[in-house]
Amino acid sequence: MIPQPPLLNPYLDLRRALEAQPEKLQLELRKKLIWAYSWAVPSNEAIHRIAELGPMVELGCGTGYWAWLIAQAGGRPRALDRSSTQPPRWTEISPGNPQDLASASEETLLLCWPPLNEDMADQALAAFQGSHVVYVGEWRGRTANPAFHDQLELNWVRTEVIPLPSWPGYHDQVLIWTRRS
Repeated sequence: MIPQPPLLNPYLDLRRALEAQPEKLQLELRKKLIWAYSWAVPSNEAIHRIAELGPMVELGCGTGYWAWLIAQAGGRPRALDRSSTQPPRWTEISPGNPQDLASASEETLLLCWPPLNEDMADQALAAFQGSHVVYVGEWRGRTANPAFHDQLELNWVRTEVIPLPSWPGYHDQVLIWTRRS
């Protein structure tokens, strides 16, 4: 196994530092930290694995934190969000929506905590023509909508699951999917 270079990952460092604190305090601080970082706490292992999947487009990237980490790990991310100018920004973020994925056939699609009960994630899958999807969140939990999860199960094969550091009561993971032939 080739050693992975260390990443500058302050969100993971903060999450680890807060693990010994009371759950109520952790969850209060989570509300503040997701605004500056991301809904899910990325592990270095997950970031390195995602970076191996080649060029990537992240739709709904928020602050661009995951894309910033993927670039540190040697990946080539392209960060898109409907609110591309909202601070803070960890990387360059371009305006984007699901229809922009129609030309992303050579990229891997990354969706990190797609909005609950909104159709962004299932519209993204319908438009996306590539062969790999990385979904970060809770499987059939507090992310995306049932149509998105149904589409993944019907048209894609789950090839890998990477657990993530999670906040109390949350069950985040990275799920890597390959399009069915």
